[in-house]
Amino acid sequence: MQDRYPGLIFYGAFVLAAAVMLIYYMRREKPVRSAVLGMVSGAAALLAVHYLDFLPTVPLNGFTAFVALVLGIPGVIFMALITLIL
Repeated sequence: MQDRYPGLIFYGAFVLAAAVMLIYYMRREKPVRSAVLGMVSGAAALLAVHYLDFLPTVPLNGFTAFVALVLGIPGVIFMALITLIL
C-alpha cells in the first residue's frame, strides 16, 4: 500500500484539517464572515512571510496556499517554524 498511494497520508491530513476548520467556522455566530476573515488573514500572512525576509522564507505553492487558507495565521507560523528548524 505504501508504494501505490504515496500521498494518501497528506491528502487525508488535508481533508481532516479542512473538516475541522469547517466545523469551527460553522459554530461561529457569523460563519461566512469568520471563514473569509481567516482565509484573508492567512493569505496576507503567507505573502508577508514570503516577500519580507524577517522570518524564514516560506515558498509560494499549492501546499502552502492551502495551509494558509485553511489554517490561517497559525498555519503560516507553523510553516515558518518548520522552515527555521529544518
